[in-house]
Amino acid sequence: MTVLDVGCGPGFFSIELAKLVGESGRVIAVDLQQGMLDRLRAKTKGSAFGERITLVKCKQDNVNVSELVDFILTFYMVHEVPDKENFFRQLKNLLKDQGQYLIVEPKLFHVSRKEFQTTLSIAQRIGFEIHDGPRLLASWSAILGKKPL
Repeated sequence: MTVLDVGCGPGFFSIELAKLVGESGRVIAVDLQQGMLDRLRAKTKGSAFGERITLVKCKQDNVNVSELVDFILTFYMVHEVPDKENFFRQLKNLLKDQGQYLIVEPKLFHVSRKEFQTTLSIAQRIGFEIHDGPRLLASWSAILGKKPL
């Protein structure tokens, strides 16, 4: 299984995902800030997790990944993306047909219900199906998958 952790920061979820995918799996940890990728590299240096995690520096308008993935995580970061249509288009192109994408956004002081629904509407327009996500404290979430052709 290959997982894409977009906006990985210092790797809180990347490391846990590396545990979940096991020895044969991979995590592609993507961040805009080189400093965050450096912190993640330092945390995993010399460990089995370091071998499972590939670090990728993205650009504001380019995820900079070409490999197809089984699962995508964006945790508390989509609200900061200036061009959500382009972003979702890239993620849709990276997600395998049966893959899933978990989007989680912060409720308190950041993202209103209306803003989250608008974000999901953009994703739906790009070709994602929207399903209820897990209930998470102080967070909005949804599970996205590709619409069948």
